[in-house]
Amino acid sequence: MRKLTLVAGAVVVSALTVVSVASAVDAQQGIDVKVTHNKAGTKEKPKSIGKLNVLTTTTPGPGSPAGTFATSKAVIYFDKNLVFNGKAFKECKPSNPSTPSPTDVASKCSSAKIGSGKATGQATIGGAEALTVTAFNGAPTKSNKNNRYFYLQVKGSAPLVINSVIAATLKRASGDYGYKLDVPIPSNLQTPLAGVTATLLNFSTSVGGTSKGLPYVGLKGCSGGKLKFKGTFNYTDGTSKTATDSVACKK
Repeated sequence: MRKLTLVAGAVVVSALTVVSVASAVDAQQGIDVKVTHNKAGTKEKPKSIGKLNVLTTTTPGPGSPAGTFATSKAVIYFDKNLVFNGKAFKECKPSNPSTPSPTDVASKCSSAKIGSGKATGQATIGGAEALTVTAFNGAPTKSNKNNRYFYLQVKGSAPLVINSVIAATLKRASGDYGYKLDVPIPSNLQTPLAGVTATLLNFSTSVGGTSKGLPYVGLKGCSGGKLKFKGTFNYTDGTSKTATDSVACKK
């Protein structure tokens, strides 16, 4: 009896595994990072990299056409030799830091702008939509002063009216990575209308600048001649994918 029970259990587990694989999002996930300057400074005096541009791409496969799934969260990891100096820049401080409204950000955060970008979304209805992205430097979180908000306002006008703010959080990381950016995608970007799912096909943001003599993004070293980057992406079906990239650097 015990042997039969074990065999039955194995069959059930196998069946569940097959179902899980069959229902996973069929898409290719990519990340492409570029920097303007790649010469490293020192730990005491990191050199500015100029602009840091991060592009993420999601290419749906035949099993998961655009508009049938959405990205629910992304986490972008930055090489351990990069440093972020948000404390030297003006801060965006909306009334509700974790869930800011677009109007609040628009009225309070213009002086905290640190970059911009663009994106493309594809919903269940209508064609692809071009979106604009504006990045703002946020204040430290109340729960952990080492973590800092990083706001991304996303806007579009057709075929759907889009105006949403992503409240990302820049945190310390470990190993090959010094920082990571947690990017939870708001529900109104995943589902802009009832019954309508939006697939984010690409998302590009470029940040940089100097304040009080400090670069927003600095480079303090160069390990093995390259900087490592990684992105993990969670989808609405519960599955996830990982993509990596690297950028040459020099001392």
